Amino acid sequence: MRAGTALSLLAAAAMLSAWLSPAAHAQPAARPAAPPQTQSLPADLKDLRGEWKRAGAGFGCSVTPPRQLSQEQLQAVMARACLRLGPLVVGDGAATAPAALGPPHRTLKQPQGQVAWLYFIGQREHYPYFVVTVAADKIVALQVAGDGSTPAPPGYDLSHVGLSATTEEVVAVFGQPGHVEPSESKGVELWTYPPYPFSFELKGGRVISIRLRQP
Repeated sequence: MRAGTALSLLAAAAMLSAWLSPAAHAQPAARPAAPPQTQSLPADLKDLRGEWKRAGAGFGCSVTPPRQLSQEQLQAVMARACLRLGPLVVGDGAATAPAALGPPHRTLKQPQGQVAWLYFIGQREHYPYFVVTVAADKIVALQVAGDGSTPAPPGYDLSHVGLSATTEEVVAVFGQPGHVEPSESKGVELWTYPPYPFSFELKGGRVISIRLRQP
């Protein structure tokens, strides 16, 4: 594979079997492969950002590597590139959060032994904010949230859909959600795309939250 060629996670069916809906496969899904080791990846590969793309009834992760990669590197890159939000990646060690963002501004205990680290990342006192959920010394979820009027700093978008994006902009990239339900907050809708690990909250036709979770 030449550098600059877009790679799709659809080419790695064994890695995608936990993410892709049955309609996205012509053949039965293979057993999920063990997550590739990423510790040995050079920094420029660890920092690659992927984009979720519609692929039939499902989604694939499109990545453009800077150079030719080995099969092991390719698998490791594809396993993490679309799980990045802001400077962090779901599945990486918890220590990467304070290393990139400093100590959290607030710490909140969560169910099942999880802990949420809250960072205020905007110019205003409360919005937008970034939540890093940690369990067993790993990042298990990332979420950026706002009030619908204030965009987040660059990099806190998902496939070019960021805070304050309109309903139409979300649908243009991700299509109609697989499931819509009221969120915990009044007047807020939660859009999910099962079994994929991303979701959006919308209020008044604007995105107020983007969340990535561990697949």
